[in-house]
Amino acid sequence: MTEFMFTLTIITLVLAVYYLIYHVGTVWIVMIAAVQIARETRWPHKFEEIETFSNPLAPLVSVIVPAHNEEAGIAAAVDSLRHLRYPALEILVVDDGSTDRTFDVLANRYGLRQRRPSHPDDRVPQLGETLSEFETADGTLRVIQKRSIGRRADAVNTALRVAKGELVCMIDADSMLAPDSLLRLVVPFMDDPAIVASGGTVLPANGISFHGGNPTTSRLPKGWLERFQLVEYLRAFVLGRSGWARRNGLTIISGAFGLYRRESVLRVGGLTGASLAEDADLLLAVHSDCVERGVDYRVVFDARAICWTEVPSELGQLRTQRIRWAQGLDEILSKYRRMLFNPRYRVLGMLAMPWLLAYEYIAPFLAVFGFLISVTGIVTGWVSPGAVLLLAITGVGLATIVGIFAIIVQVLWMGLYVSRRQVLLLLLTSLLEPLVYRPFTFIWQIRGIWRGRRGAESEWGVMTRKGALSDEDPGA
Repeated sequence: MTEFMFTLTIITLVLAVYYLIYHVGTVWIVMIAAVQIARETRWPHKFEEIETFSNPLAPLVSVIVPAHNEEAGIAAAVDSLRHLRYPALEILVVDDGSTDRTFDVLANRYGLRQRRPSHPDDRVPQLGETLSEFETADGTLRVIQKRSIGRRADAVNTALRVAKGELVCMIDADSMLAPDSLLRLVVPFMDDPAIVASGGTVLPANGISFHGGNPTTSRLPKGWLERFQLVEYLRAFVLGRSGWARRNGLTIISGAFGLYRRESVLRVGGLTGASLAEDADLLLAVHSDCVERGVDYRVVFDARAICWTEVPSELGQLRTQRIRWAQGLDEILSKYRRMLFNPRYRVLGMLAMPWLLAYEYIAPFLAVFGFLISVTGIVTGWVSPGAVLLLAITGVGLATIVGIFAIIVQVLWMGLYVSRRQVLLLLLTSLLEPLVYRPFTFIWQIRGIWRGRRGAESEWGVMTRKGALSDEDPGA
């Protein structure tokens, strides 16, 4: 073996160790998550007691729904909110410069009437001016029309400025909450005043049937692209975020479904308008504010609080989304680099943020590099076959096992996709995902990070809604 061949083999082995460390760490996170989710399954008895006494005790929650050209699903999304099992609720829909029938759908369905402008809280900035405000007769639903600047954050901030609730819940207009999801997130706030934020599981709505705004059946998406995303979401939310939250190291609460103390959000000035990772940016800002002030705080996660959202069904839309996410990751790691390896931030600074850097930011580059070395080594004989096999086992085989474990957890404790056909199809999807789907995501991540490094202007792109959240039953 020449010195060059020896060097390539060593590099391959180092990459194998990198993946081995990742998956050993992932197993640790998975074990923490499994214990947490198992505990949550025993919660329904407590849930019934809290529901019985919730009317006089429950804090007012302001649910904020930014909407831009959402006529296909806005009615179903708002219906799901009006059917939530929660007694103290105000719904704030921000029509952010829609050019379709978004406002007309809401006005006709709920009998909106114009109201006087609200008095805003100036601690949160707003760039696009408010044009008019409307509400239902009972005042539980408000619709704010504003001039769009092309930023979701500005629409959310517009509602934050006039929200009345002690707690604020931010969801996307292409999302639906399961009937008990909000109450599940609110309960920890009632039990522990140190909690500043709470997140729930976000899963693809594609393939799900809804009635009256509520999910009635769990069907797998018909397309492979959506199925790959389902496995990805199960792994990220059910396992990853549950585990990190258990150690107060959660780095992101999805913008599609998150609950915060309103005062915590106001203290950091609301959402950052220029960020492509505004949900992670907001949570890290809240973390930072609490640590800098030296207050005791917690960020929690409940995997059984489910939000259904429409995911991209076309490759081009998915590519745009993932490039945007990766560019946003570059932005937040740069903005909050002071947290990295900072003991003041405890688990967040010493483990969670370094993990984000090593296995979210750097990972796509090493994955592509490892693939090229493996292929070159096999073709030329420059790399030991044993080293290539070890890299394949640690890089692909263990990743598949983690995906399979996520499927098992949802079957045993969440009961979402439990028929034999669904489980077998999900297992097949999990086997194919590292080989067929993930290489594309790595390439898109590299493009997004490169855009961030070049200082390219942030771009949100456009996702055309397919109406996955409609109330029409697609049939068996």
